[in-house]
Amino acid sequence: MASNPDEVSEPSQQERSVDNRAALQLYAAATHTQVVQGMTELDVKDKALEEMRDWCLGEQDIVVLKSGTILSADPTSRKIQNCKSLMLTKGVYPGQVFAATSSLIALLLATSEEEDEADKHIGETSVTFSDQQKHLRELVNEAARRNVSDIHIQVRQTYTKVRMRQHGELHVYAEWSEKMGREIASVAFNKETDHATSHFNPLVPQDASMPLKIMGKDIRLRLASVPAHGGFDMVMRILATGEDRRPTLEELGYTANQVDIIKNAMALPFGAIIVAGPTGSGKTTTLASCMDMVEETEKLYSIEDPVEKVIEQATQVPVNTEKADRSFAAMGRAALRMDPDVIILGEMRDEETARIMVSASITGHLVLSTLHTNRATAIITRLMDMKVSPNLLSDSSVLRCLCCQRLAVKICQNCCVPVRKSADHQAQLAAWEEVLGTEIIDKARARGPGCSKCHNSGIAGRIVVAEVIYVDEEGRKFIMKGDTISWEAYLKSNGWQNFYDRAVDLIAKGVIDPFDAEKVVGPINPSTQAKNYIYK
Repeated sequence: MASNPDEVSEPSQQERSVDNRAALQLYAAATHTQVVQGMTELDVKDKALEEMRDWCLGEQDIVVLKSGTILSADPTSRKIQNCKSLMLTKGVYPGQVFAATSSLIALLLATSEEEDEADKHIGETSVTFSDQQKHLRELVNEAARRNVSDIHIQVRQTYTKVRMRQHGELHVYAEWSEKMGREIASVAFNKETDHATSHFNPLVPQDASMPLKIMGKDIRLRLASVPAHGGFDMVMRILATGEDRRPTLEELGYTANQVDIIKNAMALPFGAIIVAGPTGSGKTTTLASCMDMVEETEKLYSIEDPVEKVIEQATQVPVNTEKADRSFAAMGRAALRMDPDVIILGEMRDEETARIMVSASITGHLVLSTLHTNRATAIITRLMDMKVSPNLLSDSSVLRCLCCQRLAVKICQNCCVPVRKSADHQAQLAAWEEVLGTEIIDKARARGPGCSKCHNSGIAGRIVVAEVIYVDEEGRKFIMKGDTISWEAYLKSNGWQNFYDRAVDLIAKGVIDPFDAEKVVGPINPSTQAKNYIYK
């Protein structure tokens, strides 16, 4: 049925969220208060009032605290008066009304329910969430809501600074006392991890994985800490946010041709598919998307440190690098004895793990793994550095597909501006135009000033920029000689796209800003593109 041109489209969820925050700010300004956005702004002892919890759960956007304070995401509604009347019937005197975010209200109610449920367990009547555990959950919940990849907690002698990495960029979230930062880190390592340590020690590097259940969602995080002058740093990487659906390779940013190559390799009965890239480039997410291509009739084992994204169709085996009998190599050998069809080696870190990859490929298994390199062809160099011989690497049973990826920021299409009209880009236009050509620069777009759809960031997420190589017979000859330069020339002659080609393609389509493309491929100017560098 054709749509009516006179109909007005419904506002998106993001637009409603922005409008709601604006309304809360107006209420706070009118009442000379502030919008309550996190637990750190509340008294640590002021929890959800149990007598009013059921009513608040039914209303969803309001919560009454033990102090009588009322937090509401709609503080001007008649619901406030109804709440006060009900409180009086229960012998509770209503306190001040504050505007608050829906996410904070939902978290306060959910935490209250979880504590109540824990109190019902036999032998666990004293189990409650500590104030620091609540602060930790509020922090993680806010990070998941913002689509943050990492939470950085920097503890020093007199302060704690909390920053969040969103779309690859770090932004300050909060500043706490030094004491609170230490307590949050201790709670995370000592009470919440899969293998809780007896005592968090900020003087030595530590790492662990942490599962949390927040508002009905299972969220997994990877924790790491290192000592620093005057304190320590802790980073929490969000591995899974409780969402059931994983993105496809196309949705991540792989081209149709690149996806076809990976699918062809995944359809083979044996051989290795390796996904490379720097830390934080989304390699694990790509592996998870590849796992969805495995047939249900095949047995899949995944060796991980730690288990990051829960995959129902796989047997996920956790690794403990501190114990020799639970290393990547040891668990890989154990998995080979379990009649697998497909083996995922979460990461190739040493010579022994690389040998497991080769052994599994040659003995008739499909193997997927990750590696830290900067180029797809450099995977060969890295494997040779890990003592895998060129004879084995060029064997037709071993390498099938090599991928290397990085992440680039996507610009918001609602507020982006033509590059030629962006003041920040004027100084680079001549160099870009000389390299890329007038036609591409005419199509290119730059980050805009921000709008309601992108939360005033000018950013609409991130996209994978990838190199994908299908290892054919000619390629094996270059691998045997270790000649990656000639190999890349051969690949280019057959239409292969390297990082630079893919980045230029995304610039021409107005998907990424040229400045953001340079963070992936380096400066785009005549001197860096010339075959011979001119020194004068």
